[in-house]
Amino acid sequence: MRWLDLEHRKVAIIGFGREGQAAYRQLRRRYPQAQIGIFDEGNMPEPPDDRCDLHLGPLDAPTLCQYDVALRSPGVSPYREALSVARRQGLEVVSPGSLWFAEHPGARTICITGTKGKSTTAALTAHLLRACGKSVVLAGNIGRPLLDCEEQEVDWWVIEQSSYQLADLQANPEIAAILNVSDEHLDWHAGRANYLQDKLRLAELAAGQPLVLNWKDESLRSLESGAVKWFEHPDGWHVRENFLWHGPSRITDAAGSGLSGAHNLANLAAALTLVECAGLRVADLDAALDDFQPLPHRLQKVGVTEGVSFVNDSLSTTPVATLAALQAYRDSRVILLAGGLDRGLDWSDAAVRIAAFEPRAVICLPDNGPLIAKAMQAAGFSPELGTHCVSGLEEAMRKAASLAGPGDVVLLSPGAPSFPHFRDFADRGDQFARLAGVY
Repeated sequence: MRWLDLEHRKVAIIGFGREGQAAYRQLRRRYPQAQIGIFDEGNMPEPPDDRCDLHLGPLDAPTLCQYDVALRSPGVSPYREALSVARRQGLEVVSPGSLWFAEHPGARTICITGTKGKSTTAALTAHLLRACGKSVVLAGNIGRPLLDCEEQEVDWWVIEQSSYQLADLQANPEIAAILNVSDEHLDWHAGRANYLQDKLRLAELAAGQPLVLNWKDESLRSLESGAVKWFEHPDGWHVRENFLWHGPSRITDAAGSGLSGAHNLANLAAALTLVECAGLRVADLDAALDDFQPLPHRLQKVGVTEGVSFVNDSLSTTPVATLAALQAYRDSRVILLAGGLDRGLDWSDAAVRIAAFEPRAVICLPDNGPLIAKAMQAAGFSPELGTHCVSGLEEAMRKAASLAGPGDVVLLSPGAPSFPHFRDFADRGDQFARLAGVY
């Protein structure tokens, strides 16, 4: 479906977050007089203009069916009952990303997904392509909606895709990457089977095109085909002994890049594999990495107070990401802040693996903090300075400040989403950084 197909049709936007607002701007620019329906479960005081009908609260099928086409924002699950009913009754549901791809059939695109590491890998890929002299736009889940991208002369589009965006995406990426797959957002996807199907959908969309996969993720090996390029494989770009290798050659430890941890070296291995798939080679990798700026909220050191370092890893929304953060600081004395939205994940295995890193203390945030504390106890781990359940981030920071000493690292790596206590992961990270300057 293209924008032209929406002329003279009643269009609704479901979810008025970043992508929903981008869809509204494009619709209004093309069809100034169109009446647009906006559905949102938040608190919008008024519609963006007087030609918008505002529908607040839970979705309901009868109201949705008053429209011909609905543009579904990524935060709204296509598995919602009201959407399913409305589709059966004839409502066309389209993702904003599908519209962008339909409007840009000749765009050279690299699409990247994965449970963790996709933002850093996308940023690295874009950075390395620029180091090769290419013009690049970095967009998608990383923060810039595709529908806001108006650039014309672009060599490569690097697009981060979440499972939310992939669920019903219609696209034809030139190159694709799936970095890893582990349980996340199971509530949104209505179960693990749907989550895996939606995450691996990128492989279907890229059929016959280069597909970059992680050899160490055994769940991806079933996707083996002639088009697959493996990273973390001994024959390609991989991490060994805290260095990045290309086949038998040791290349770099990327010390000048600001990237912390073996998992970020693995992200770099994925990015370099993608650059190779684009037919390019980075002439001086260390020089290219020297001016790479790591993304905020990803193992970001936000301050040092009286010898105590504060590290913001707010983007960590799964236990796997928390373990990667602990691995990055395995040689430090860590006070871990973990917990957030309870999505029903089992922390038993993660607790055993957290215990292996021996953090000095674990401070458990709501809502699932008590479950994490219980899992730590069941794992038989009693941190030197204890496990503490708190009512919120401010109390957590007070507790951390009272426990930490010179040389310690206070690490916010929640392993869970920020909702409903924060606007988003960036808000959580910003508040952590602010409090780090207070305590």
